Amino acid sequence: MINSIRPCFNHSIRVRKFGAGRGRIHFRPGYNVLIGPNGSGKSTVLEALALCPLCTVDRTDNDETKYVTTETLNPLVGGTFSTREDMIQGIRGLFHSHGEGVLDSIKHQSHGNETVVLIDSPETGQDMENSEQIYEGLVRMATKYQVIVATNSLVFMRTGNLIDLGEDSLPRLVKATRELATGFGPFR
Repeated sequence: MINSIRPCFNHSIRVRKFGAGRGRIHFRPGYNVLIGPNGSGKSTVLEALALCPLCTVDRTDNDETKYVTTETLNPLVGGTFSTREDMIQGIRGLFHSHGEGVLDSIKHQSHGNETVVLIDSPETGQDMENSEQIYEGLVRMATKYQVIVATNSLVFMRTGNLIDLGEDSLPRLVKATRELATGFGPFR
C-alpha cells in the first residue's frame, strides 16, 4: 500500500498545489480519488507514483503497482502488444466504440500480484451509465487493492478519500454542475 508521496522537484512543480515547494500527498487504504481542475497535477501524481525513481514514495510493503492510463485503456491506440492480454483487448477494441472499448478494457483487466492500482481518467469516453458501472467496479476492486484514481467526474468522487490538488474543487464542481443543469428545460 502507498501511504504517501513527496514528489521530486520535477513533479512538484507540475502539481499546482505545491508549486516549486515539496509537499507530501497522503493516501488511505481502499479507494482514493485525486481531484482538481485540468492542469492541477492529477495525472502527474499518478505518473510519479508509477514511474519516477526520484520521488519519495512511502509504502507499507514492497507492493506491485499497476498503472492504467487513458492510452492503455484504449485498445484502438495502436502500436505493438506486449502481452497476450493486450493483444486480445486490441482485437476486441476493433469491434467497439472508444467508450465501449474503455469499459470493456476495465471490465477485463487481469490482476497479478499488484496491491495498488492507479487509474487515470476512467471516465474518458463514457456516458453516465457506463461511468456508474466502472465506478462500482473500482469500489469493489478497492476491497482487495488500494485504488488511486485521477478524475474530474462527480460519479467517481463518491465514497472515496478525496485528495484535492486544486482549491475547493468539489464545491466548485458541484456548483458548476447545478448551474449547468438549471439551463435545461423540464424533462419529459
